[in-house]
Amino acid sequence: MCGIAGILHFGACPDANARIRNMAASIEHRGPDDSGFHLSPDVALGFRRLAIVDLATGNQPMCNEDATVWVVFNGEIYNHRELRKELEAAGHVFATDHSDTEVLVHGWEQWKDGLFNKLNGMFACAIWDENQRELVIARDRYGIKPVYVAELPGKGLVFGSEVRALYASGLVNKQFDASATLEYFTLMNNWGGRTPFRGVRLLRPGTFERFMASGSSSGTYWAPSYHRKYAPGLARASGEFGEILQAALRRQLAADVPVMAYLSGGIDSSAITAGAHQIDPVVRAYSCIFDLENVGVDKFVDEREFSREVAKQLDIERVELMVPQDALARHLDATVDAIEYPRMGMAYVNYLIAQRVAQDAKVVLSGTGGDEVTGGYVGRYAIVPRAAPASLMQRVMQRFRAAAGDQAASRDAFALYRASLNVPVSADKIGEAFTPEFLRAAGGFDPLAAIGDAIGSVPSRDPWDAVMHVDLTTYLPGLLSLEDKLSMAHSLETRVPLLDNELVDYLLGVDWGLLSDGTTGKILFREAVRPLVPDTIYRKPKMGFGPPDASWYRGILRSWIEEQLSESRIRQRGVFQHDFVRRILDEHFEQKANHVALIWCLLSFESWCKQHGAYGGAVH
Repeated sequence: MCGIAGILHFGACPDANARIRNMAASIEHRGPDDSGFHLSPDVALGFRRLAIVDLATGNQPMCNEDATVWVVFNGEIYNHRELRKELEAAGHVFATDHSDTEVLVHGWEQWKDGLFNKLNGMFACAIWDENQRELVIARDRYGIKPVYVAELPGKGLVFGSEVRALYASGLVNKQFDASATLEYFTLMNNWGGRTPFRGVRLLRPGTFERFMASGSSSGTYWAPSYHRKYAPGLARASGEFGEILQAALRRQLAADVPVMAYLSGGIDSSAITAGAHQIDPVVRAYSCIFDLENVGVDKFVDEREFSREVAKQLDIERVELMVPQDALARHLDATVDAIEYPRMGMAYVNYLIAQRVAQDAKVVLSGTGGDEVTGGYVGRYAIVPRAAPASLMQRVMQRFRAAAGDQAASRDAFALYRASLNVPVSADKIGEAFTPEFLRAAGGFDPLAAIGDAIGSVPSRDPWDAVMHVDLTTYLPGLLSLEDKLSMAHSLETRVPLLDNELVDYLLGVDWGLLSDGTTGKILFREAVRPLVPDTIYRKPKMGFGPPDASWYRGILRSWIEEQLSESRIRQRGVFQHDFVRRILDEHFEQKANHVALIWCLLSFESWCKQHGAYGGAVH
C-alpha cells in the first residue's frame, strides 16, 4: 500500500523534479516509510511507501533490466506468486525476493494491457513504457484503490492517489463543478468518476487509459458479467463457497506485518474475523461502541453485545473504541479533509476506528462489499418482480423514471431504491431545496436519468441483476473510495476479502435462488459461514452499522449544528435555500422526521466549502 503520483509532460514541464516531490509530499500519510522518484524527458513518477510486502527490496518506482519499463503501484496483488512462476517459466528474471510490484513490471513486458485482467488484487498503477513513449494508468475491478487524473493544456496530465497530489503539482487550478455537487446531494455519491473539482476525474474501476504524444485511448478489461447457470443444492454450494472464502482469506492475510480485523457484530465482519483467526491466531479484532446516554427515541441497534459474543467464542483479543456523543463536532473537519470531498455515509466513525487500529498495525480486514455481491440488500430486490417478460428492461427503466414529481412515488421502483440508499434530496424536491442560481450553474443534472443510464448498461435481462449491477458499479465504488481514504489518512491499509476475484466470479455465476428469495438475503453466504460464527450471528437479520446520530443531533450536537448551518452561512454559499434548510432542521429537532442523512451532507459540505474556499457567496 502506498501513494503514487506522476506528471506526463513530453519534455515540456519546467521544474518537474520539484513538482513531483511536492506531489509525493502531499500524500506522505499514505506511505510514511519511504519515498522514490523517477524522472525522464517525458515523465516524472513519485511514490510514497507503506511497507507491507517484501520490506527490504520492494521500493518504487521499479523498472525492468534495461530501465525501459517503469511502474508505480498502489495496492496488493494477491496472486503475484502464481504470476511470478508463470513469468519465470516464460524466461523473465526477477531481481526482488517476492515483490508484487515486479510482477507488474515483467507482466507488462509479457502481456501488455492483457496483464490487468490477470491480477487478483486491489490496485491503481501507472506504467511508463519508454520504448513506446506511452503512459498507461489502470485501476482494479471494483475501485478499491483510487487514482485521479487531470489533463493539462496541450498533451500533458497529472495523476495521483488523491486529489491533493494533483493540486500540489502547481499545474492544476482549483475550480468547482456545481453539477457534481448536485449529483452528490441527490445520489449521495458521485458516479462515473466525477468529482466536485472541475477537470479532476477518478479513473473508473476495471479500466485502463493510455496516453501518448499522439493522443489517448481507454479500454475496459473487466465488467460484471451475470451468467447464472450454476444451480447446485444449497449444501454443496455452501461447501464450495466456504472453501473459496477461506482461500481468499489466506491470500489476503499474506503480509510481512501483522493483519487485524474490523468486527462490528454483523455477519460479514464476524465471518471474516473468525475465518482469519482460524488461519492466523495473531489476528486481533477492533470494534466501535457508542455513548448511548439519553439515546432511545430513534430506532437504533446497538451491536456491541454481538461483537463481544463473537470475540468470546473465538477467544480472540478485541479492542473496543468508545465514540462519544460530540465526536462529529470534534472530528468532522479532519474527516472531510481525509476523504477530500463529501461522500456517502457518516464517515467520521470509520475515521476514528481506523485511527485506533493504526496505533497497532498497518493492515486491517474489512467486510466492505459483502452486501453488494452476496445479495444482502433485500430491500433493493423488492423493487421489481422477477417475472421477466420480453420487455423487462424497458419496464424497469419506466418504473425507475416514474417517480419524478409523483407524491405516490413511495410505491414506485425509483422511490424504493432511493429510500434504500437513504438519498438526502429526492428528485421532486430539487427546486425547493436549491437556489435558482446554483441550479443554473449545475446545468440540469437529472438523478433519475443517471440511475436509468446505470440500469440501461446492465448486460442481463434479470431485474435483480440490474439492481446488483447498479450497486456494483455506482454505490460500491463510493464506499471503497471512502474506505481507502479514511484508513490511509492514518497509514493503514484496508483489505476487502469479500471482493476477491474468485469469490465474486462464483457469486455472479450462481442461481439467484442461492443468494436471495426476495425476503431473505445472503442465503448462501450465511449457510457457508454458519460453522464459523455464533448461532445468534447466523440468525440475526441485517441491521446496518452506525452511530445514533439522530438522537445526538437533537441533544449535545444541536447548538453546534445550528452554528454550522446558520442562515448567514447558508446564504453565503448560495447553494441551498435557507428556508429549506431551516425546515429540515426544525423537523428533525422536533422529532417530526429523521433527516440524519441530509444533515450529515449539509455539515460535510459546509466543512468542505470552508477548507477549499468553495461557493463563497457566488456559484463557481
